[in-house]
Amino acid sequence: MGLYEQIERELLDEKSLAALIWLIDRGRELEFTANGVACFISRSGSAQYVSLWVDGDEQSFESVETLLENASIQQKPLLHLWPVIHIETLF
Repeated sequence: MGLYEQIERELLDEKSLAALIWLIDRGRELEFTANGVACFISRSGSAQYVSLWVDGDEQSFESVETLLENASIQQKPLLHLWPVIHIETLF
């Protein structure tokens, strides 16, 4: 297994934030649910560098790190919800 595949496994198996940052910075996209709410992280189509879409509403940030620190889902910080998210698809 190559480096890229190992980092993908880190995200999918362990929900590694470092793996998420690395993959999104390289153009990958993540679809997940948090408390039953559909969410999507992508750089494509973002008003800034990267965005979190929650039920179609965009929150845009200048970096993946800033997104992780400041994004929210139903008034709850993404970082607090991260342990309970369900990853649907890594594109």
